[in-house]
Amino acid sequence: MRQRSTSQKVLIVIAGFMAVWLGAYFLYQKPHAEKTLPGLRARLGGGGASAEFLNAKKAAEYYQYEIRRNPEVAENYVQLAHIFLQEARVTGRHHEYFPQAQEMLEDALRLRPNHFEALATKAAMLLTLHHFEEAKQLAEQAQTRAPQTAFVYGVLCDALLELGDYEGAVKACDEMLSLKPDLRAYARAAYLRELHGDREGAVHVMRMACDAGVFGQENRAWALYQLGKLYFNLGRPDTAAYIYRGILEERPNYAYALAGLAQISSAHGNAEEAIDLFKQAYRVLPDHGFLESLVGLYRSNGQTEKANEMIKLVLENFAQHEEQGWNIDLEYARFCGDHDLNLDEALRRSKRDHARRPNNIDALSVHGWLLHKNGKTAEALPLMEQAMRLRTPRSEIYARAGLMAQALGQNQKAINYLEQALALNAHFSTAEIRVAEQALAELRRGNKVS
Repeated sequence: MRQRSTSQKVLIVIAGFMAVWLGAYFLYQKPHAEKTLPGLRARLGGGGASAEFLNAKKAAEYYQYEIRRNPEVAENYVQLAHIFLQEARVTGRHHEYFPQAQEMLEDALRLRPNHFEALATKAAMLLTLHHFEEAKQLAEQAQTRAPQTAFVYGVLCDALLELGDYEGAVKACDEMLSLKPDLRAYARAAYLRELHGDREGAVHVMRMACDAGVFGQENRAWALYQLGKLYFNLGRPDTAAYIYRGILEERPNYAYALAGLAQISSAHGNAEEAIDLFKQAYRVLPDHGFLESLVGLYRSNGQTEKANEMIKLVLENFAQHEEQGWNIDLEYARFCGDHDLNLDEALRRSKRDHARRPNNIDALSVHGWLLHKNGKTAEALPLMEQAMRLRTPRSEIYARAGLMAQALGQNQKAINYLEQALALNAHFSTAEIRVAEQALAELRRGNKVS
């Protein structure tokens, strides 16, 4: 039997070592390479054939391929998460796409725990789920790692807005504008102007946002919808309707444009048309806000049975959202307060939301309204007045503050608030307008004056 040479023995040892090393390498890589990666489902109503969807689908497939080819590159997971989040926004399929986006972001952060874009994107997702403090913390982490990135400041701005830190939100928005003055930055600046009472300035900047968008794309349609809302709140429903119809020419069946037209039909007293439009909007995009609007329309139209059906659907929607990790305290409290439903539970939730963000004007106004509905008007009015501290032009807040002041016998204050509500927008809510007008007429007649 021939003896192996020393060089042969060395080669055998090296080959054995390489076999073990390669086996370990492929064993580690196999779960990533064979991992089933989520993709995009066809959109409803023919949207699956649109160029926008086909481009998104192609981009998703590209990043899926890159993840399989290079599973250690965090950036690919982040970009795939972005695609899922945008598709959730466009289609309303948050329950489907958010878990997929979350999985991708967790994979990215396992690979690179300090990846600023993964942190900021996760923060943006938490904002949609209404976990505002957690979102702010992640956005701040991202900002320390990428202080020259506009996207990070946009997410931070949104988090600060939701938490009621309006001064901080303005600073974050200014940073975003200085780094990248685009549609997203202009839209945030417009909202902040409106929040501080500058409605004409808000219109001007929102027009800039629309002009910065791409014809037919979802983000431009959203900006145009916000512009329409600004005109509606300025008491110019015809201009708003013109804008909404223009959106539908650019982007047929855009749900929020349909909802905007529904709101205008309701303001003009055409309840049946408004109902049909809200139904169309909901068929395109299952936003529970459209169902909430239908409840009010059915009730004001005397269709109690249909209103009750919608109430059941809304509450089921809330329960599903909560099961999947959403914080819906404000939405639940606002809906129930508006329709005198489950007022004890609604107050509990509004109190909890207000405790989490005591300076946010929505949290203040909704909690104030629930306190009033539960017979605690003396506690409620100061909260409503705090919600008005920025002179935000929201007729509903002024109207409700007026009703509270009237209930407390503060008649002159009540008159002032009710007059401001109607001067800001005489179309804000058909049912509440009637209540405000009746209360104001009664106060002016002096029936309640001591």
